[in-house]
Parts: sequence; C-alpha cells; structure tokens
Amino acid sequence: MRKEVNNDYWMAIWTRFKTGDPEAFAVLYNYHIDSLYNYGAKLCKDSGVVKDSLQDIFLELFQKHDKIKISHEYLRFYLLLALKRKLIKKLKADRKISHLLNKELDFYTEYSIEFQIMEREKNAEIDRKVTNALQHLSSKQKEVIYLRFNESLGYNEIASILDINIESVRKQVHRALKTVREIIGNELITALFVVFIKK
Repeated sequence: MRKEVNNDYWMAIWTRFKTGDPEAFAVLYNYHIDSLYNYGAKLCKDSGVVKDSLQDIFLELFQKHDKIKISHEYLRFYLLLALKRKLIKKLKADRKISHLLNKELDFYTEYSIEFQIMEREKNAEIDRKVTNALQHLSSKQKEVIYLRFNESLGYNEIASILDINIESVRKQVHRALKTVREIIGNELITALFVVFIKK
C-alpha cells in the first residue's frame, strides 16, 4: 500500500523531477508502480504486456519531464490514463484480442473474494452472496468501482480514462451499487467493498 505523505513533500519531489533529477523520478516510480501494475493486471492478463507498458510510460515520463504541463496532484490520473491507452495500443498491435476495436478491455477481477470472506467471516452464505453479486456487474462497472474506490479518482478522471462522459460514470457507479445492494443487502455491502478495494 502506498504511504501518504504531505503535499509540500510531493511538490518538492515534483519540482526536482521537472528539472531532470533521477532520484526524484525514482521516488515517483516507487510510489506509483504497484498501484499501476495492479490496475494494468486487471485490464490485461498478460503480465509481460503490462510490465512492458509500464516501462514505456515511465520512460516517456522521464524523457518528457520538462514538457509535462500537469501539476503533481494529477500525476496518478495521468499515469493511469497513459497505461490504459498504452495497453490498448499494444494489444491492438499484437492482435491478441479482437474486441479491442471497440476500445474496451475486459476488467478482470481475480480478488480471491471467496477465500478472504470465508477467512474473515467464516460464513458460507456471505461468500455465496458476494460471489453472486460480482458476477452481476458488467466489466465496465467493475472497472468504474475499482477506479472510484481503490484509486480514489473523481468522476471526471474516470470519465477520461474510460472515454465516456461524467454522467455515464455516475450511472455506472449508481447501477453497480444498486445491483450489489439488491443481491446482498445493505448490511453486507460494506463487507464486499472492504474486500473489493484491498486488492
């Protein structure tokens, strides 16, 4: 899990990075790499493609350090968007999956929900309901929920990453939560998302 540090610290790191400081770049890399890899792995099961894409975007980030116009607060959003675009481009080029013509990736959810819930709750009924609830979410709903609750992105940032409008993001979140509530009830929804966002 990423360690949160104060804003002044990150502003100083970003300023140093913008001047080409390799140590500042290393700090940014180490801070973001795990989160980006986790997101990439949910979009593409080929870990080699994910790692290559991450290498590419960080290399581009370093090479363009003095040309990047964003502030440090938007770096995570910038990197998530760059990673998704890079994965789509690589997978299209490799022709690994045909439905990429629609600019949509399957969002894989290998959360080991069953094991975690059973270990924490020792309750087979909760396990059944959680598994059933996740199966009723569309790929896009799973990705929206992940970006919203795990990456703490705003609706406008999620809209940019998914290439849909903000209202569509709001609807996807609303529908996903409504579906989950209808299946597992309000009393279990917290348990679901505690498990969902920790992976």
